[in-house]
Amino acid sequence: MTEPLLAIDEALKVEELEAHTEEDRRRWWEFAYERNIGVLAAQHTANPHTPLLTDSYLVVHDGTMTWDIPGSDQLAGIHVQRDLGAGTFRLEYERAPIVALAQNWLVSRGADLDQVTPRDEGLPTTDQPSRDLERRLALTGDRYWFANSYTSDVVLDPAHAAGGPPSANEDLIYDFSTWIIAEDQRPEPGLHPVRVFFEDVDYLARTYTLREGGFPDRDAAYEWTRRAGDPDNPLPPVEVAPASSPRSAAARATSPSAAAGPAASAVAVSPHSPDTTATRTR
Repeated sequence: MTEPLLAIDEALKVEELEAHTEEDRRRWWEFAYERNIGVLAAQHTANPHTPLLTDSYLVVHDGTMTWDIPGSDQLAGIHVQRDLGAGTFRLEYERAPIVALAQNWLVSRGADLDQVTPRDEGLPTTDQPSRDLERRLALTGDRYWFANSYTSDVVLDPAHAAGGPPSANEDLIYDFSTWIIAEDQRPEPGLHPVRVFFEDVDYLARTYTLREGGFPDRDAAYEWTRRAGDPDNPLPPVEVAPASSPRSAAARATSPSAAAGPAASAVAVSPHSPDTTATRTR
């Protein structure tokens, strides 16, 4: 990712305050002195009658998750609430696979989306469709139920695995991506009820894209994720394909391509297992 905008212990801003409960203290310790956590965006709100802070909302990248269970969420939203009279603080957090979902959690707790949007020039950039989708997810509330996600941050060095010297950066194979399976709790007519959101990172170019695909059920979505990122496996459209009329079905049945049988459109897929080594990295 990038160098943190602030050290996490400074960004939490709970000096001279006591944790309200032992659970609040435990959550604080999860983040407070961890060097691999970068603060990507922060919003601090003050008491209208004093300069003292009441709430803080943070979006952070937790680099320690790269050493945790493979696929673990690497982003988090953190909400700090301060009781100035009692001199205590509460801290809650929610881990998320992408920034937009960390923002969604914070917005639901009173954060302003613009203020918890990362702006550091060192961060990867993206295109307008990705920004539009990120904003929609950040403001979508509880519309989607998120069934599962997987974050890949693997670097492959085929030459080194084959016994040669380590390759230069530009010769390594980077697989930095995240897929998310979600169910629309209020599906609209003509749209698939299950979605896959796929974030694909070009590590060397410092860019990424976020796209959305539609599926009739979770089984179909999981099947797509088995080849997530494969150029021959694009995300299907969100819109449900219109049902075929009897006339169009009859026309297809008598067409030359239909007469050729299933073999005419079959595509052979040969699974392969390249001899590579994989190293998880930040």
